[in-house]
Amino acid sequence: MAETRRKPWLEAAHVAANVALVALFLFPLAWMILGAFKSQADLLSPSPVWFFTPTLEHWHFIFDNWNVEKHLVNSIIVSVATTILTLALALPAAYGLARFPVKGKDAITFEILSLKMIPPIAAVVPLFILARQVGLYNTLAVLILLNTAFQLPFAILVLKSFVEEIPREIDEAATVDGCRPFSVLWRAILPLSVPGLICCAVFVFIFSWNEFMIANTLVGGDLRPLPPIVGLALTHRGILWGPALALGVVVLLPVFALTFSLSRYMARGLTFGAVKG
Repeated sequence: MAETRRKPWLEAAHVAANVALVALFLFPLAWMILGAFKSQADLLSPSPVWFFTPTLEHWHFIFDNWNVEKHLVNSIIVSVATTILTLALALPAAYGLARFPVKGKDAITFEILSLKMIPPIAAVVPLFILARQVGLYNTLAVLILLNTAFQLPFAILVLKSFVEEIPREIDEAATVDGCRPFSVLWRAILPLSVPGLICCAVFVFIFSWNEFMIANTLVGGDLRPLPPIVGLALTHRGILWGPALALGVVVLLPVFALTFSLSRYMARGLTFGAVKG
């Protein structure tokens, strides 16, 4: 009986803790969105202003002075191209590691994982020199290639786990039907890997979209993607908080739109293979 009486209180405490945790994580996001519509006086007020008259002055400023639409297109081109190229290279590699008896497979997997441990800031100077020597400096191609190189280890390891959960009997059945290894990958493995591909694509897109260091070093002018543009908010007169917050909202919108539109596929992809038979 005592246990039954305590149960509603425990459930209420559990719900309250979850609500508080979600509110804690959402508060900075809500503050940024509200700040993007506040006037400069409200933003610089000593005490927080919760009730205010919305204004679009910061939005007009970033689109009129920072050419946000050009940099938004650059970010979309780089992120989409990086995602497509990464998945096109990662799936065959993951299929090979998951299905074929490759000598030293564990060592190869570890080497692939170790590439993800290299921080971009440690390699940005050699990459800058290399880009200048091969003629790729200040081009979108260098961002696509380098983002692919940095995201490829993650994509290979994620897709390898998805391919391993697909029964080998499917490969054998396709082989009996006359399919060669590439045909097995294209006709049998690829359709069954769609949830994993979508889940992996979302993460690769987000990582590429948020890349700052490489984009800020190897590309300049109108070819820069969105994240480095936030540096324009640092002026000799101080920080332009309003335009910076409005730009932050612009950067977040495509990511939120992509995530919510593919949420049902992501849920399936994240849980795929969680229970082994």
